[in-house]
Amino acid sequence: MTRTFLLLGSGEFEPWTHDVESRVLADATGDGSVVILPTASATEGDAVFDRWGRMGLEHYAEVDRRAEVLPLKRREDAFREELAERVEGASLVYFSGGKPQHLANVLRDTPLLDAILRVMDRGAVWAGCSAGAMVVSRSRDGARGSSWLFGLGLVPHASFGVHWDRAAKIPGLAWWMTSRLPDATWFVGIDEHTAILGDGERWEVFGRGGVDVRGPDRRETFGAGQLFITPG
Repeated sequence: MTRTFLLLGSGEFEPWTHDVESRVLADATGDGSVVILPTASATEGDAVFDRWGRMGLEHYAEVDRRAEVLPLKRREDAFREELAERVEGASLVYFSGGKPQHLANVLRDTPLLDAILRVMDRGAVWAGCSAGAMVVSRSRDGARGSSWLFGLGLVPHASFGVHWDRAAKIPGLAWWMTSRLPDATWFVGIDEHTAILGDGERWEVFGRGGVDVRGPDRRETFGAGQLFITPG
């Protein structure tokens, strides 16, 4: 079964995301629940981790959606059998923002990631904002600096940038991020308060910003309601 990803440039757990999440959950398999993982923020301390968790619970309570926070903070947590079991019934697995390198290091080659991929294969959805979006990027291939160091390779032919409209205002940053990509790789820069929904190749844009898509032979910008393709 094709895997589904909902990737946000910023703005997790804000009211604007309810519409696209409702659409995603209408089509997802599982028991309709959401599992929230603020793992990428864990290096900032328990207070920050807990705050993101509360924000997620309050967000889904607004629409009477059952949700729980998974206490995944460090790599050893990803080997706990009971945590893997808690994702088995979920329809949406949500990774909020923070440090993408930490999130990737916690998840890579673990039973918990295996469990998440299994539920995606039966129709659950990976939702990721900021770090949670970046981490699905292609994994490192070759020497350091040749690709995203933090990618898990869930979308193996693309890398995702976030807060892209803000990044574009910092001299040299957009060039530095996109210049690190290997040949034949797609780059997708997602603006703040903007989301893309797709299967790794076919995507639709939601929210109030744009999406900068750069491929081997073209560069285009897309807005809300538009579709684009990043072929593998």
